[in-house]
Amino acid sequence: MVVYQDPVTGYEIRRYTEGPERNAKLYFTCENFSADDRYFFFMKQQLNDGRKELSGGCYRAEADTGIIERVTDDDYRGFATDREKNIGYTCKNETEVYAVDLSTMEMKKVGDLPKGGQITGHLTAANTGRIACSYHLANKYYGLVILDPGKEAEVVYQSDYRLGHAQICPADENLIFYIHETEGDAFQRTWMFDVKERYVRPYYVEHPSEWITHEVWAADGTEMALMKLDPAGPVDGEKGETHSGNIIIGDKDGRHFDVVASSTQLLHPCFSRDHKWLCADRISYLGTRVQEGVVLIERATGKSRLIATTGHCKTGADHQHPSFNRKGDQILFSNPDENGIAQVCVIDLKQVWQNW
Repeated sequence: MVVYQDPVTGYEIRRYTEGPERNAKLYFTCENFSADDRYFFFMKQQLNDGRKELSGGCYRAEADTGIIERVTDDDYRGFATDREKNIGYTCKNETEVYAVDLSTMEMKKVGDLPKGGQITGHLTAANTGRIACSYHLANKYYGLVILDPGKEAEVVYQSDYRLGHAQICPADENLIFYIHETEGDAFQRTWMFDVKERYVRPYYVEHPSEWITHEVWAADGTEMALMKLDPAGPVDGEKGETHSGNIIIGDKDGRHFDVVASSTQLLHPCFSRDHKWLCADRISYLGTRVQEGVVLIERATGKSRLIATTGHCKTGADHQHPSFNRKGDQILFSNPDENGIAQVCVIDLKQVWQNW
C-alpha cells in the first residue's frame, strides 16, 4: 500500500496495487466491502506477453493494512457481495454457483445455472437469498435466471436482445432490473421484470434524444440512480463547464424521476447507503477529453467536487467505477496507471468533509 497526495485536489489517497496486471475493483452495482468494512474486493487480470488477458481471480485487501489475499482462482467469475450478509457469490466453470464466507473465505456450492450457458455480468442476490443474473443460454437466446435456496435454477425470461447489467432488487426478490446492451445508446435501455407475473416493462421510458446508461439500485432497494448523457448540455457560466452528465434518481417502480446533480463528463453514479451522498467518475467520452477522476456529490444541494484525479482509462474495464464502503466514509475506485490499466485506490472522505 502506498499513500500519496493527489496532485490536483490535495487529498490523501491510498493505492493498494500496481501493474503490470489489471487490478480493478468490483463493479459499482454491488457491494465492494465486507459487512464490517474491514476488507474490499477486486479482480486481477494478468497479461500474457502483453497480448492475451488471463483472469487472475478475485482478491481481497485489508483496508487498513493493505494485506492482500486471494479469494478465488481462474475457474471463477461473476463475483459479487451480498448487500447485507457477509457473503459473496461466484460462478465456477460457468454454471456452478458458490457462496463465499467473506470472513473465512470458505466456499459452499449452492446450485447450478442452466447447462451450456454463461452469465453476462455478475451475480446478484435479494435479501431472501434468491440469486439472479442475466444469462446467455445454450440456445443462444439471452435470458434472466433465478436460483432460490435449495431449488433448481429457473429461466424466467428469454429474449433475442443481448441482456446485461441484471440486478435483482435487494429488498424485493420479485423485481429484476436489466438492460438491452448495445455497448452504446439504445432506443429503450432500461427494463424491469416481474418474476411472479412474468411481465416486463420499461423502467425509464426514453425519448429519442435521450441517452440513459449505468444504473444502480440503492442498497435498500427503494430507488435507483442512473446517468443521462447530454453531449450538448447547458454550460455553467461561472465554471465554463458543460453539464454533460446528469444523475437521475427514480423510485422503485419507475414512476417518478428527479435530476439530482449535473456536472461535466459524469458516467457511473453510486449511492451511499444513507442516500445522502453520491459519487461518480469523470471520464473522457463522446469526443471530449477531461481530467479524469472521482466526483463527490451532496444529494440535498447538488453540490459536487472533484476529490480524486486519475489517469486516462485504457478500456471500459479500467473505468474508475467508484463506490462507497458500507459506512459511507470512504470511496473505493480504480485508478488507471501510466499505461491506462486499473489499480485500486481508496480515499477517506473525512478529510473532504472538513472543508465541504
